[in-house]
Amino acid sequence: IKGRKVLPANTDSFSGIIDSAVTGNVVPGTPMKIVATSAKLPHFAPAASGDIVAGFLEWNVIRTAYVADTLCQVSPATNVMYMEASGAINAGVNVTMDSLTNITVKAAGSSDPVIGLALESATAAGQLIRVKIGAPVEL
Repeated sequence: IKGRKVLPANTDSFSGIIDSAVTGNVVPGTPMKIVATSAKLPHFAPAASGDIVAGFLEWNVIRTAYVADTLCQVSPATNVMYMEASGAINAGVNVTMDSLTNITVKAAGSSDPVIGLALESATAAGQLIRVKIGAPVEL
């Protein structure tokens, strides 16, 4: 399932709230940024080009998508998550976001922001692969 954590050892996830300014549904696997707030929990919104990615929205068995003001979990660096490939990807290569609309990843080029490391190969678009999430990066 896209956005699902893989390893039981993924202990670095943190809780937050989808910010009230977010409109529409936010699906698991979406790169998330932290939004300034005075609340006790971090507030998240989908990251866009130029934003720093704090982590990726996690899948939850009771939610297929998130809306504003709902609790969520975000996987930061070092966690491993299933992500959807937009095409063939070799295991062991750096990956980047290919589409922020479809929430897909591709092999990173030399100038692309690296969001993680592919732990397995994809032979075609639409396949789910495990990705070890990298350090926060600007999209």
